[in-house]
Amino acid sequence: MNSISQAITGSQANLIANTYGQTDTPDVDSSSSSDKVTLSHQGPQAKAGGPEIPQEAVFLSPRAQRAQKIEAMAKDFFSKGQFGLGDIPKLIQRLHQDGILSENQLNRLGQAGFEIPRGDASQPSLLDFIASQRSQLKESKPDSVMIAMLDDAESVLKQMDSLDSQGLNQKAARVSAQLAVFVQGEHGLTQNDKAMWQGLKSTMQLASASGSSQQASGQLQRYLSLSKRIT
Repeated sequence: MNSISQAITGSQANLIANTYGQTDTPDVDSSSSSDKVTLSHQGPQAKAGGPEIPQEAVFLSPRAQRAQKIEAMAKDFFSKGQFGLGDIPKLIQRLHQDGILSENQLNRLGQAGFEIPRGDASQPSLLDFIASQRSQLKESKPDSVMIAMLDDAESVLKQMDSLDSQGLNQKAARVSAQLAVFVQGEHGLTQNDKAMWQGLKSTMQLASASGSSQQASGQLQRYLSLSKRIT
């Protein structure tokens, strides 16, 4: 495995640091080792995930029902800390089926080149990957801005039950924007490492785009527009 410290050059580190300072500059990019996802044409879809709303809860407000679905999604995908590349397609389907991501949002992500790297059973979970990369950086480059980015990425993954929090959405956007710079650079990363970084970025994109504030304010459109300037 190539050391992450070897992958960060001087000029690239400055660009990453500048990008990370932006509060709502997420990204979408294309990776040669990735599979394009046609988000609006995924074939016959299974029954929407998450728990059925009990009879006595039929009068819950739409906001409360959405909160229930987000909590159930987070429990199913993230509570055990084992979320990995192979879970990303299933997460997209779940977010769509439960109405957490709208059809328009999914289409916009797809049109902007949103991709999912190929995963296999030998790859670590995203949390384990974060811990490994952060450990390397603390030994070799303890002042690297990438350490703070990895801390934020870990925080987002551990708080996916707060997906409607504007603060969480913005944090995910910052991480995604920084990862766009890193992944696009020529760092001599192995295919496996590049796939892991891409998967982390894609997950941050989903977290950033899924908040209710994104649906209401049109921030997703600005997110995608800015991402094209980065990639």
